[in-house]
Amino acid sequence: MRKTEITKLKKWVYFSPAIGVIIGFIYFLIKAKYSISLGFTDIRTLATIVAGFSFTMLGFLAAMATFLFSLQKYKFFKRWLEDGNAEVFFSLYKVSIVCLFITFAASLITFTSQGQHLSFKIMMMFIINNIVQLSVITLVLVNKISSIQNTQ
Repeated sequence: MRKTEITKLKKWVYFSPAIGVIIGFIYFLIKAKYSISLGFTDIRTLATIVAGFSFTMLGFLAAMATFLFSLQKYKFFKRWLEDGNAEVFFSLYKVSIVCLFITFAASLITFTSQGQHLSFKIMMMFIINNIVQLSVITLVLVNKISSIQNTQ
């Protein structure tokens, strides 16, 4: 990959948290125009589930980091690092970790009396984000695992 392509992709990665925000605003527009609502009744229970998801996915990312370190002996992995593709991947990896922490923090703030509704909205927007980001990371990881099968 060329440097300009890497820079362009990294910009997209750093703006990827906007995906959840855009989907959240689309939901609010649909809710206002058509009076359609998902109607979450027990916000605190949902916040508990989201906090559990966030911490579990942080553990998943830690396990993936360990797995990636074990791939250092393979030629395809060294080429992946040299080509610059890994630079974009690790940028997404870092952004995902930050977004998971933001999701967890928003789920904790949901239990306070002050910013409960705003933090719930932020939490829901970031959980959409987390799912998209983790899906991309998982697909890349599965691709790397299949590369191991092809090299042996």
